[in-house]
Amino acid sequence: MATPCFSSHGYGDVEVYAERIDDDAPAAITVMRTNGTTPTRSHDDAGISGAAGAFDGGDIVARAEFPKGQWRAHLTIPLPADSTTDGATNHNPDTANGASAPEYTLVPVNARIGIAYLSGRDDILDAGIRYVWPVPTPEAPMDKGRASTHFQPVARWMNDPNGLCYFQGRYHMFYQFNPFGWQWDQMHWGHAVSRDLVHWTDLPVALDPQPSLYLDRTETGGAFSGSAIPIDDDGVPCPGDEATALAVFFTRDITRKDGTESVRDEWQVRAVSHDGVTFGPETCIVSRHDGDSIDGFSINFRDAKVEAVFDDSGAVQYNTMAVATNLPVDGPTAPPAAAIALFRTAGPCVTRKDWTYCGPGLLDSSHPGTASLECPDYFTLDGTDVACGSLMFYTDPQGRYEPVGWYTGRFDEHGLIGIECRGYCDYGSAWYASQTFLERKAGRERRIQIGWIPDWHKIRVETPNGVNGAMTLPRELHVADDGRLTVRPVQEVYDLMLGDMLADGDCAEEPGDITVPGNAWYARLTDLADTTRMVIACVEDGGESRKMVLTRTVGSVRISTLGAATDGIDFDLAVPDAQTIEVFYDHGIVEVFADGNAATLLFADDRDDGEVVVPTAGHLTVRALRV
Repeated sequence: MATPCFSSHGYGDVEVYAERIDDDAPAAITVMRTNGTTPTRSHDDAGISGAAGAFDGGDIVARAEFPKGQWRAHLTIPLPADSTTDGATNHNPDTANGASAPEYTLVPVNARIGIAYLSGRDDILDAGIRYVWPVPTPEAPMDKGRASTHFQPVARWMNDPNGLCYFQGRYHMFYQFNPFGWQWDQMHWGHAVSRDLVHWTDLPVALDPQPSLYLDRTETGGAFSGSAIPIDDDGVPCPGDEATALAVFFTRDITRKDGTESVRDEWQVRAVSHDGVTFGPETCIVSRHDGDSIDGFSINFRDAKVEAVFDDSGAVQYNTMAVATNLPVDGPTAPPAAAIALFRTAGPCVTRKDWTYCGPGLLDSSHPGTASLECPDYFTLDGTDVACGSLMFYTDPQGRYEPVGWYTGRFDEHGLIGIECRGYCDYGSAWYASQTFLERKAGRERRIQIGWIPDWHKIRVETPNGVNGAMTLPRELHVADDGRLTVRPVQEVYDLMLGDMLADGDCAEEPGDITVPGNAWYARLTDLADTTRMVIACVEDGGESRKMVLTRTVGSVRISTLGAATDGIDFDLAVPDAQTIEVFYDHGIVEVFADGNAATLLFADDRDDGEVVVPTAGHLTVRALRV
């Protein structure tokens, strides 16, 4: 199937992620110049031959063959130099003197396109990429219930936030991405940047899986999760506006598709970018199979998180790398504990291969059945040492699956945290693999966190151009006087995302509903009574209704659902006497904040317009959400 027509718009290349249909036949992507209509095949076998003239309504101007033996491919195809609609220089005499820019389409030959986008321009950080597939068509519209204010890629599967950082005037967010389909598969690093943490610009895919994975249908894996840190010319971490390069640290993984998906190998690598878009050669820095590695690391050995450690003067003393694993605690016959394996550099530079294992940074045997502490974090905040980790495969007594734990206390001389307080980074059912980063700019430091919104309960419905996954709103972290890790949305969310005022006043006994065009809204509840009940969402679907309800009492803040896949789970936010509650609602993505704790949930809601059901008591402020 040919893609819809597109113009080059000042871009020099079109990049295509595609997979071969018939392994025994050649596969290619052709770029056709059209007359403004999508070309059609003139006979049934034209898609295999790919010959010029095999299609009606266009001429082939470029063709990229799949490399021999590859069942998947990332193809970069140069486009002819044409006039554009955005003022780019015209190098094509056919479009000089005001003639319109030519249009193209992509025609796959024995191939299925996952995504395709325009790239190849010097100002890509500002212009971003331009998708040519998928794009809305009458046959395949984009998701009706797509998020308005939460970051999502154009389509397909996404998971963990990776490489969060502030670098040369922009926030960078990489993320786990499968450009080929709706479910998890071979992992790439998607990429987006922002000037303000609210408005994001899509960039070219930053990292692909290992080439061998595009050759072998029996293996998966790829570029797993990791982190990024801005560095100076000497490879020393520094504030992002002073940095000359960006160093990323992540896991390479190869996993067999043998029914058990047993991990065959995982190792940590480093790569460096000087432009924030493209990365140089990768260097393996830590492997379970190194001669000097420590016996006992499990097959889970991934998600490298690098942090600089400062001395009293603010200079970098050394760097740590936290890696998710599990380790024996009470002897070889006892179940291993979910753990963070801690590595350390000898000095301030992060670009040397001098990482030394110094022991566990965290051991947690208090959550039985946890396979690992995925996507670990390990840092100091407000004078307190903090570790975080995603409790892989763990279901807590309230029914929450794979919560993310935080631990505060003190690191000893080997780096192991002495736990004084613990809790969850989020008390909902749609938060996992969160990552923090230290923003250092303009004399200010902030610890910012973003989480992935997974769909453990199968609430999302697959569509041809659908997207499976989203990121939470960015949050700022602090440690309270009682040792508790607290969260709230970053100030930019309030400054830039809150739109028109829809209501502001005291709740009445029979208040009615407030219609919200666009189905994305913010609500703030204050002056709370001993018991306050608010219906966050109520959707009628095929004669049945489903609800999400927030209930605040003197002793708790709880969220419950009725008629939904999350019924029966006790979403207790672990706050005894909340005085203010905030709700961000975005087409069924729900983030609730109360007294420094948060809960993120998913709710099936594809309505164009929504409503706020005014609660039973308190003062209510409602505003539209915008981006």
